[in-house]
Amino acid sequence: MSHHSSSSPATTGNLSNSIPVGAGPRGIAINNDGSRVFVCNYISGNVSVINTRNRKVIHTIAVEHYPQNIVLAHGGKRAYVTNYGSSSVSVIDTETYAVGNVTVGRYPRGIVVSRDGKHVYVTVRQNKEWLAIIDTRTYAVSRVRGLPSPSISVDISQDDSRLYISSTNSPDGPYQDALTIISSKTFKVLDIIKTEKYPSAVTVSPDDKEVYIVCLDAQKLTVLDPKLSTTRHFDFVTCEGKIVFGEKNAYAVDQVKKEVVEINTATYEIVRRVPIPGASEPYDMVLDQHNHAYVSDYQSDEVHSVDLA
Repeated sequence: MSHHSSSSPATTGNLSNSIPVGAGPRGIAINNDGSRVFVCNYISGNVSVINTRNRKVIHTIAVEHYPQNIVLAHGGKRAYVTNYGSSSVSVIDTETYAVGNVTVGRYPRGIVVSRDGKHVYVTVRQNKEWLAIIDTRTYAVSRVRGLPSPSISVDISQDDSRLYISSTNSPDGPYQDALTIISSKTFKVLDIIKTEKYPSAVTVSPDDKEVYIVCLDAQKLTVLDPKLSTTRHFDFVTCEGKIVFGEKNAYAVDQVKKEVVEINTATYEIVRRVPIPGASEPYDMVLDQHNHAYVSDYQSDEVHSVDLA
């Protein structure tokens, strides 16, 4: 793993609902106490670190080409970034901002860290190997073959036993749009579930009882009961980013209407819409413990702050 570090000085000023970041912000993450937001700038090839108290960028961290998604782990001390244009994952020490890069395979996109912090799972498109696994202690990489088609998004069950991997455009079989469930111990396929068109994001519910799949092209939300292997499909918004769970309900970004939508997790209906001030092309969001959202905006090169309380 190669290393470097990069940072920019802290800034101060009045609070703003729109925070300038790098070019083309996409994936976004927030630390446990809500004090820092990290956003991948797809075009400028870096990660902006936002102090949520003053809503200012306090560091800009150079990574590799086209950073797409980011997750935090190890109590927020590490960030893992998929670099779609560099076949790599950047590993960031969030205290020192030192960066190391791990080669994982072509076009890494979706990423999740196991709950125990021992492994990072990354969706790739490498010679029919659709999942890369990083050992977080040694940074050794292994890959899984035999999944039905190129993968997009991945999440893991709360007990670390199952991986849920969405895929589309299979060159080898009938699974054009599907969710593949595999064992995280044996990596054997346990089930393949048909979804609506282009399942762009997968999120496991906090109670482990449901898996939410956002289907971008169909404007549908597919909800899986993993115990029964049954799915239900609901009309949804144009959304490519992940579902985010709050204390009571779930939230997502409506990219067309430029709103944060609130989803009743009992009925799966949209019960509230909150405009995103200043939004041009909102992409993904995170939520802090006070129901305050931060939304990346790919076109305006900003992160927007939205109060959902």
